[in-house]
Amino acid sequence: MHLQTKNSQAKFLTVIKGRVFDVLVDLRKNSKTFGKYYSIILSNQSYSSIYIPEGFAHGFCGLDKENIVYYLCSKYREKNYEIGILWNDKDLNINWPIKKPILSKKDLKNISFKEYCTNYI
Repeated sequence: MHLQTKNSQAKFLTVIKGRVFDVLVDLRKNSKTFGKYYSIILSNQSYSSIYIPEGFAHGFCGLDKENIVYYLCSKYREKNYEIGILWNDKDLNINWPIKKPILSKKDLKNISFKEYCTNYI
């Protein structure tokens, strides 16, 4: 689950080929849905897109062998402020459709939701 701790980004995502399981987590501390997640399957066949407002962590996993995702951000990437929350964090309890995803080296270093709350809220 990716986010920037400063200069938060809004995102717009469309799947051009394949299918992805897309997840967003509300990190706005005064929100009624703080710490809750929303998930949706996006595909080229559903002709659907998702808008993710600022203040949300975001992640997705590919469900087909080949997936092409069109991904727009409202602000430039700020490498020094990028962090991630564990995809399988027990407090978020996201119901992912796969149990053993392939993760990047960067994502293997993600923090727990509790660590995020302690250090960034």
